[in-house]
Amino acid sequence: MSLDDARAVADAVLFEGYLLYPYRASALKNRMRWQFGVLAPPGEESEPSFARTECLLVAQPGAELEVLVRCLQLRTRKAEPDWDEGSLREIVATVELNRHDVAADIPFEVPGGENKRERWLPLRGTIGIRTTSIGGGLQRLAVVVENRTQRNPRSHSTREGMLRSSLVSAHTVLAVRGAHFISLLDPPEGVREAAQTCRNEHTWPVLVGEQGRRDVVLSAPIILYDYPAIAPQSPGDLFDATEIDEILMLRTMTLTDDEKREARETDPKAAEIIDRAERLSAEQLSRLHGTMRYPGGSR
Repeated sequence: MSLDDARAVADAVLFEGYLLYPYRASALKNRMRWQFGVLAPPGEESEPSFARTECLLVAQPGAELEVLVRCLQLRTRKAEPDWDEGSLREIVATVELNRHDVAADIPFEVPGGENKRERWLPLRGTIGIRTTSIGGGLQRLAVVVENRTQRNPRSHSTREGMLRSSLVSAHTVLAVRGAHFISLLDPPEGVREAAQTCRNEHTWPVLVGEQGRRDVVLSAPIILYDYPAIAPQSPGDLFDATEIDEILMLRTMTLTDDEKREARETDPKAAEIIDRAERLSAEQLSRLHGTMRYPGGSR
């Protein structure tokens, strides 16, 4: 069991939409950020306050489940440019999968704080874990991640204010020891009906890791296939899976010096993108244009 198997793909999900071209706070283009996996405080109408994952697993006696909830906590800059950065937060919960049905509600709190540069608000929530035996050694696992941060009507009157009390880009990684998950996309014939009755809300679980492994699941707000992977020729995250890396790199390379300077000042991750584009070799750019793959090897 290794949660690290899911981290590369999970990071791509975590930061999807975090920062969009042209990567500047003053840019009018692509100003809508944080469009995936927002779990808002209860009572908000624009975003849900919870995400529910349901999947199937087969567990042996003494099996163990580890639940890793990952999200971004927004940090509001006090000075210009007006900008919110996101810091990764992880909450871990572990339960034993015994022969009896499991019912656990685990509260968590992410502290708030401030420094000379920025401030961030506290977040509160719960992780609800339930297992139900459905026969034949099969169990239905339900994991509900819920934001229980108190809603403030005044500060939440804008989307930006609401997001500062939200679990942003929230997703869940599930890992088991002494058990294995059943794919919901391609379940065996004998459990297909049970798989079809799993209820997933605001998230979708897929198997991750090496092809054929069934001990780690990523439940993300973006629908993926089983065993998703980052393309090996990608030079780094551009936070926009709807675009083509080559096009984004070429566009970034054509930014003026003033635009690059402003992007670097906007966010450290924007600075990384600018630096990466400037260091990109002709060979790396060619690999982004296309790679021939053959059975048993590549290029």
